[in-house]
Amino acid sequence: MSLTSLMAERVSQGRPVRIGLIGAGKFASLFLAQARHQPALHVVAIADENGERAHTALALAAWPPAKAVARSVADALQSGGTWVGCDPMALFEHSGLDVVIEASGSATAAAAHAVAALDNGIHVIMASIEADALVGPFLAQRAKQNGLIYSLAYGDQPALICELVDWARACGFEIAAAGRGIAWMPGHHSITPHTVWPHLGLSSAQAKAKDLDPYSATATLDGTRAALELASTANATGLTPAATGLNFPPCGTHDLPHIFRPSEAGGRLPHLGMVEAASCLETDGRAVVGGLRWGVFVTFTTPAAHAALSFAEYGLLTDDSGNYAARWRPHRLAGLEAAVSVGAVCLRGEHTGCPRAHVADVATIAKRDLKAAEELDGIGGHTVRGQLMPAAQARVADILPISLARGAVLRRPIAAGQPIALSDVILPAQVDPLLDMRRQMAS
Repeated sequence: MSLTSLMAERVSQGRPVRIGLIGAGKFASLFLAQARHQPALHVVAIADENGERAHTALALAAWPPAKAVARSVADALQSGGTWVGCDPMALFEHSGLDVVIEASGSATAAAAHAVAALDNGIHVIMASIEADALVGPFLAQRAKQNGLIYSLAYGDQPALICELVDWARACGFEIAAAGRGIAWMPGHHSITPHTVWPHLGLSSAQAKAKDLDPYSATATLDGTRAALELASTANATGLTPAATGLNFPPCGTHDLPHIFRPSEAGGRLPHLGMVEAASCLETDGRAVVGGLRWGVFVTFTTPAAHAALSFAEYGLLTDDSGNYAARWRPHRLAGLEAAVSVGAVCLRGEHTGCPRAHVADVATIAKRDLKAAEELDGIGGHTVRGQLMPAAQARVADILPISLARGAVLRRPIAAGQPIALSDVILPAQVDPLLDMRRQMAS
């Protein structure tokens, strides 16, 4: 039965899906903008440590003011309204929520919120990729133990890639590569919040007028965001990253099956079954024809020669041999599509992407020469960036995951371009629960 039919059934029964939303950034405001038009969804609560930001998100979504005056989560559950607060943990003080969407963007907070939700019988949809890339396998196992569902958020790239991979595998195809597009070129690894705007063709004043965050923009351009998203994708699909991290080959949609096939077949992959990113910029900065900046893709093959003959015949884009084909989606609608996850989780009992194993990690790499006693500023900052690597390699090297880097203090100097190990830093006490989750993932 389709999600729309299942949603209509819940409406007819007067039983909308009851949702708690944590975090009030762009993802949240876009989800709210759609949710107010979906009678099958009841946003019971929205919580952000910055209470003003929660009200801003509601205003952007044109949320009816009269619907956001509930005095508590319990009041919202009873009245059909929405409670707005500063304490996300308040969502778990009363039973009644079906699912929590975690979109705070903080690995430490998101992991704590997810554990609290799962231990109180509430499904979790994780939109904070910083947390999923770090401890997603732990959270997925916790959900399974509690008879609940932990899911990636549909509309974000990892869930969309998982959908393409699942389609290909369900058809019996073998995955060559799966990944996302990115605007990347040599030199981007050293971008900082002070230098990011010219790379986007913006002045500081224009960026401020658009309410753009320099740290978020930096994480997108320096490759950290792609590394986090493809670590989550690898953990959910079992596809592996290259030992050297992401290579970002320039590639338009017309070249996907040529570039993302094994090197022995003329492509750029060291082996089948990989995650990778396709740059929409040539190495000299020119735009790639058919670039996939906002999209996702999968390339695949089949051992059945008769089936491969039909790839091109049925309209698939193939390589020159006809043995490798590609499918892609040119866009993502983060926030706007999150209701698909809500419906899948709460009405179908299915996730839209879920970690299965610890396959990939994101190492912390120095952007410049760093001094002893220097404090790291984490994702999208001035000091470090993230680099994708196989989890086994990360464990041997005892790497500092990029999601734990913020606030870490260096014990010794680190040269530019070098990875930082856990033994190289003094970590703030608040990350101790995350370290414990990581230890349990490795056991």
